[in-house]
Amino acid sequence: MSLLGIDVGSSSVKVAAYSEDGKLIGVASANLSPIYPAPGLWETDPLDIWQATSTAMRDLCGQDALRRDPPKAIAVSASGRENFPADAEGNPLGNGIMGADTRGAEFEVPPEGEPVPEPWCLSCGHLRERMDPVFRLAWWNKYHPEIMEKARYYFGWIDFVTFTMTGRAVMDQSTVSRYAVYDLETLDWVPERVAAHQIADYLLPEVLPWGEVIGELKPEVAQEWGLPPGVKVAQGCHDLNCAAYGAGVNDIGTVCLVSGSYENILVPTDRLPTASMLLKGLSVMPQPCQAGLSVIAVHPTGNAVLNWARALTGISIEAVEEAVHQRGEEPSPVMAVPYLSGSMTYWEDGRKARGGLIGLTLATSKADVVQAFMESIAYDTVNTLSLMQDEGIEVRRIRITGGGARSAWWTQLKADMTNMPIEVVKHSEPGTLGAALLAGVAIGIYDDMEAASEEYSGTKAVFAPNPERAALHQERLEKYRELMALLLEHVY
Repeated sequence: MSLLGIDVGSSSVKVAAYSEDGKLIGVASANLSPIYPAPGLWETDPLDIWQATSTAMRDLCGQDALRRDPPKAIAVSASGRENFPADAEGNPLGNGIMGADTRGAEFEVPPEGEPVPEPWCLSCGHLRERMDPVFRLAWWNKYHPEIMEKARYYFGWIDFVTFTMTGRAVMDQSTVSRYAVYDLETLDWVPERVAAHQIADYLLPEVLPWGEVIGELKPEVAQEWGLPPGVKVAQGCHDLNCAAYGAGVNDIGTVCLVSGSYENILVPTDRLPTASMLLKGLSVMPQPCQAGLSVIAVHPTGNAVLNWARALTGISIEAVEEAVHQRGEEPSPVMAVPYLSGSMTYWEDGRKARGGLIGLTLATSKADVVQAFMESIAYDTVNTLSLMQDEGIEVRRIRITGGGARSAWWTQLKADMTNMPIEVVKHSEPGTLGAALLAGVAIGIYDDMEAASEEYSGTKAVFAPNPERAALHQERLEKYRELMALLLEHVY
């Protein structure tokens, strides 16, 4: 029997099938059509999410390998920052507002006289954010009360997709922790806080632990996708947490570095958040592992910035890789500030930061510019891990996944600068693998959640740190820190 994982992203939906021993059987994807109503606004039609999911699933289920090994269970991974109201039948009443959408900024400002962080932030594990589903809900109530009068559900991508598959509205612990009305210790909604935000109880889904079956796939959906009857739908989790689970990151001290459009960091922990951690941009979420929690750092840099830099300079990925390998271990003659979308971690007032280049000359090449951005993003990884260690979070080894892991030069630099070995995860899509493994736990194929994650994630390469190369960048790292402090104080 096989297991299916669905990963709903911001630009596409990916689906993959795995055998019981974690081997990839088949994969498919379908692109999404973003909606930009005005500058700074970004929406996605929930029906587009469902259509893309169905398109990818029909493609996957039509592959011969899957016909020979029909699936028994499915789980879903997705971001928890896109929400929309729906009626009693689950029909969307509006588009999902994406995490990068600028609406709702007024809800990020704490009430006058309130301490920062506010007490509830320590309970749910993150600071006040406009993309918090509770504040998105406040936006809907403020600007579209006529829609909210008709609303019976308030969905994110995971609960919308699983509801459409089963008819049951549930959500996992990691995703609901992004709500300001959730508690990390009780692992449930806080009734007093729900009432204080005037949230109707029926808008909040049931919280279902990992390793649980939500229900069976509706017969009409199974028929549309080409699946046999009786396929179980299991509880998945938030995309970053699911990617870490699929990457075999379960132990305290093991870092999951997701080098995708964003350069995100997750480390399992058993520590509840402190005010200091939150003020420095870290957040804490439930994690499917024995430790129970994970500390998260989100960096809106990564490949989103590198793709922009390559497009601006007109240089290909292959040309960049060739140029940086020819340069060897020497840093770029240019220093870059990678915060085209601000910084959410480490720097005080970092969200107001913007990008920049220092040291340009008439001899500066396109590759110099892109390499400088690659270096500064690596420096951010060093700064974030140092910050975590200062906050008492154990950090001792790194597992990397995502498109950025394909660059051996960049991955080696991160190993050098962090002075830790970096293990490259074998599976290229750990989000779908993590979801599939959680589905396997739910139907009893695996009786040990962590063991399944660690056994089937795999490692295809290990980059040992090179102290000599790190020494070449140490002075540059210090200058980078000094530069950012000056820019934040005098320029931004």
